[in-house]
Amino acid sequence: MEKIEGTLAVIVRSGELNRWVDEAMKSALQSDGIDLKVVLVLNGPKISLDATQIQSEEEQYPWLTDSRVLVLRFNHYLGMSGSIIEGIKHVNTEYIANLDGDDIVLPQRFAKQLEYLQSHPDCVLVGARAHMIDEDDQQIGDLKSVVSADVRKSLFLFNPIPHSSVMFRKSAYDKIGGHTPGLDQCEDYDLTLRIGTLGKVAVLPDFLVLYRVHTSNLSKGAAPRGPHVDCVTRGRRQLAKTLGVPAVLALPPHLLWRSVQFVRASGLIRPLHEYFTYFKRS
Repeated sequence: MEKIEGTLAVIVRSGELNRWVDEAMKSALQSDGIDLKVVLVLNGPKISLDATQIQSEEEQYPWLTDSRVLVLRFNHYLGMSGSIIEGIKHVNTEYIANLDGDDIVLPQRFAKQLEYLQSHPDCVLVGARAHMIDEDDQQIGDLKSVVSADVRKSLFLFNPIPHSSVMFRKSAYDKIGGHTPGLDQCEDYDLTLRIGTLGKVAVLPDFLVLYRVHTSNLSKGAAPRGPHVDCVTRGRRQLAKTLGVPAVLALPPHLLWRSVQFVRASGLIRPLHEYFTYFKRS
């Protein structure tokens, strides 16, 4: 398998080609001052493998034939972690960045994060803050986050890093074995916990991402039971050991997180950002 070489590869995943994916891809390709490649992983029943249909899509979305873009098509669902794993299989760059197909990156994002990682060799993953936008690209608030040169202790309570703001060193990613296969929830949280055992995890104060809130991504949060919970639990234990945090201190925030998942699954509360969309629709 021929792999993409270079400094930075951006992994974009989506279940269909639409206006939001178009905006996401254009935002990545129009980034300032950075030579990058983009791997678009299209997966799901809406993805066509028909040559005639693909040609029509290439006429509608010219960036599909951009030399910087590698398009992977699957007419079945790969899963949240599976789609990223498939994309990274084709990559051999020094750094990898995430971008969901319904979000938008601001022009300076990749250059700023790349500069940060290159000037902070003890940092293995960096995120950034995100504005929230609605289905019509209107800004509706800011996503909750924690800004610090090392947010690893915050990971015992929640994941403060928007998925579409993540950039990490591929060497660190390979060392921990990459994403855990088969996860449809918390795959980013699991990865951040495990990669955090190798070095600092930072969140920049800059707003570098537009995170889209819409009806199809509203949820009750992570299910209170499942393999993702086991992975997060194991990841927190490993990180606590790495940071020298006594188990007795790491346990209370973990129990709080588990409790919140049960309450959110009941529908009694939602993730904070979802209330913006709820009240906008009401």
